[in-house]
Amino acid sequence: MESVTNIQKEVEFFDPIHDIIDYLVRCVQISFKNSRINEGEVRTAEKINMAFQLYQKSPLDFLLQFGKYLAPQHLKYFEELHLPGDSTRFQEYILELKVYHSEESKHKRVRNRRYKALQKMQSESDYFSEKQMMYRNPLLYEQLIGQYLSDDEIRERDGIDTENITFLNMILETVDRNQMRETKNVQMLEEDNEEQSESAHNCDNSAEIFKSKKSWGDFDTPDIKPNYLPEPRKQALISAPERNLLRQEFIQEMYNSFLEGNDVDFDYSNIDNDEQYDDLQQEAQDAEDRYFDSETNEVENLEEHMKLIEEYGRQDSKNSNETNSEDPLDVFMSHISNKLRGNSYIMFC
Repeated sequence: MESVTNIQKEVEFFDPIHDIIDYLVRCVQISFKNSRINEGEVRTAEKINMAFQLYQKSPLDFLLQFGKYLAPQHLKYFEELHLPGDSTRFQEYILELKVYHSEESKHKRVRNRRYKALQKMQSESDYFSEKQMMYRNPLLYEQLIGQYLSDDEIRERDGIDTENITFLNMILETVDRNQMRETKNVQMLEEDNEEQSESAHNCDNSAEIFKSKKSWGDFDTPDIKPNYLPEPRKQALISAPERNLLRQEFIQEMYNSFLEGNDVDFDYSNIDNDEQYDDLQQEAQDAEDRYFDSETNEVENLEEHMKLIEEYGRQDSKNSNETNSEDPLDVFMSHISNKLRGNSYIMFC
């Protein structure tokens, strides 16, 4: 009976911080760097102990270091903490983290990271080359670009680099082309099914009436001709500006597919969870937008801003003949940025 009572007490006094730290170490896999050179990797038990020691020393420092890696539901635990002394900064940072972990901020952050990754991949890989994008969405490519290419352009597009060709490259190229054909056939089937569903939905009940009058033993003759086989190719002729416009539309569609996370064979986790893709300038702009959209941005602030515009406008008139004078709008926005740093909290680190 005594052992049962002890277990109940342990359950009652169990601190959820242990589960939170376990989540950070095992699920998020936060890193700890060794201070000594050539020292082995920190073990899991050591990471848990180090994180707990940091929390005991300063919950604020714990949040500053690990707050961005918490799950949103973990913030409730820190909201209910009663810290000795002035905990104003602690509560303020919790509010910042709540904004950081909100769905809206997360969506913006992920989109920004994917966009930065897209820019990097454009220069460092062939993922967004025309051929690779054609492999990923062959039907859209054919509709917007392929059908308008001449036979010579197609041969040039599909040509193999004979100087650097290897047996392995030939095999990979064949696999890619076979996969592209299969993908295109599936896309065409899906498109036909959608069109047939729309047609069936818009039809009246005449087909049902006809079906009910059929005699017993009557059968429908199935159409055994596959409707996804490509027809003999005929080049469609359009002007060069129209071709360029359709090409840009295809490229934009492929960019949007990547940004929206629709590239099924791409592992987005390596980008979505990587802070190196954070666009600090965009984050600063988001923080500024929040300032101007906030409820604390009252009428007197707006009046102050208008006075500043007039002030810098007069300076512009005074210095219009000086070639090295700064643009008044730049000066004004610089002042606003300084004001932001003094009166608002930037949630991004």
